[in-house]
Amino acid sequence: MTRWSPVEGRAARYLAGSALFSGGALVFLTSACEPDLEVGDWACVRAPMEQAGGEAGAPATHEAIAVPWSTSFEDGFCGYSDAHGYCYADVSTNDSSADAQYRLTSSPTHSGRLAATFRIDTSGDGQQSRCVRQGILPNEAYYGAWFFVPAPVTSASNWNLMHFRGGDDGHGLWDVSIDRAPSGALSLFVYDFLRDTKRVRTGNLLVPIGSWFHLVFFLRRAAADTGEIALYQDGQRVLRLENIATDDSSWGQWYCGNLARALTPADATIYVDDVSIDTKL
Repeated sequence: MTRWSPVEGRAARYLAGSALFSGGALVFLTSACEPDLEVGDWACVRAPMEQAGGEAGAPATHEAIAVPWSTSFEDGFCGYSDAHGYCYADVSTNDSSADAQYRLTSSPTHSGRLAATFRIDTSGDGQQSRCVRQGILPNEAYYGAWFFVPAPVTSASNWNLMHFRGGDDGHGLWDVSIDRAPSGALSLFVYDFLRDTKRVRTGNLLVPIGSWFHLVFFLRRAAADTGEIALYQDGQRVLRLENIATDDSSWGQWYCGNLARALTPADATIYVDDVSIDTKL
């Protein structure tokens, strides 16, 4: 199975917030096809920044991630920037219309007025658009988010929703991704980077189309064989691995959003809301 780093060989655009000032006015980063938004000023507003090649995002912080933490995007993407995180999207080198995007939307939402939408073009090498928490991860915690897949696909390869990286070299640790069966049904699997192994979920829970579903990934960090991971879908545990090494790093990143290649249709959007890190399920 081919894996690749978050922005390997590509440029990426990222913002600390989700709005910017232009000519004295607050301009919201929404596309013409999305609903109009009526939201106020945000204290975390920054000018847009771009970074080509290498790793995308804000400078790395090695502070401990405080839990509980959550964001429902009611203040845009400030929940990430205020916690030393960031959001980013791939930038096409020659066609701005092919840029990946992250935006706010007022529909659909899981709660409140706003949710995040992550759009990518999965043709060619694929794209990604995601938000990241980074720092010293908790010894054990539940990493959760609500997802909404608006349309089915007829083919899928490496469609990733959550991703954990570790260490200053940014090596992969764990993925939570979507598989497509020959029948067309979508289901979840976990990719174990430390052992280069695909971990298939148990049970018959499928990824719904056109409705919100909740994913929670439990990570007990351990470099020795004392760690544990578990995946929950809508409160039901669908995978558990105990007494294994789970994290060989002192510092890490948690990515949440949309990364894929070779989806059909190629233009793929995922909505995300109510993201959290907590010590309980």
